[in-house]
Amino acid sequence: MLEWLLERDVNALLRLDAERAGVRPWTFHASGGFQGERWTVRADADSAEECLDRARVALRARGLELPE
Repeated sequence: MLEWLLERDVNALLRLDAERAGVRPWTFHASGGFQGERWTVRADADSAEECLDRARVALRARGLELPE
C-alpha cells in the first residue's frame, strides 16, 4: 500500500510509538492532494494490521481507490 501511495505523490508513514504503552501505539498518517485541495488522513490502532485496515477505509473516503 505504501508503494502505491508513493506512486501517486502521497506522503505516508506507519509509526509505532512505545511511549503510548499499549494504548493504540500504531499510527498511520498520510497527506496529499494539490494546493487548495490538500487532505490528511490519520488512523490509530492496537496493531499494525488494524491500523492499515483503518487507513484503507479513511483513504477510500478521500476518493483513493486502493488495490486489495
